[in-house]
Amino acid sequence: MEKENKRLTPYEAGKELGMNAESVRAGLRQGKFPFGTAFQGKSGRWNYLIIPNKFYEFIGKEV
Repeated sequence: MEKENKRLTPYEAGKELGMNAESVRAGLRQGKFPFGTAFQGKSGRWNYLIIPNKFYEFIGKEV
């Protein structure tokens, strides 16, 4: 799968950023990162969306 079409998990994003996945999750929940968002489903469970193109632009990697 090509990089721009691959879904990124908080774990993968954290690895690229040099931080742990929980820090990425917290940043997404708080709206601190411009490359994704977090939202709570009806069950109360958090869901995380990381937009690959915006993420790679944020870290300075070409897609």
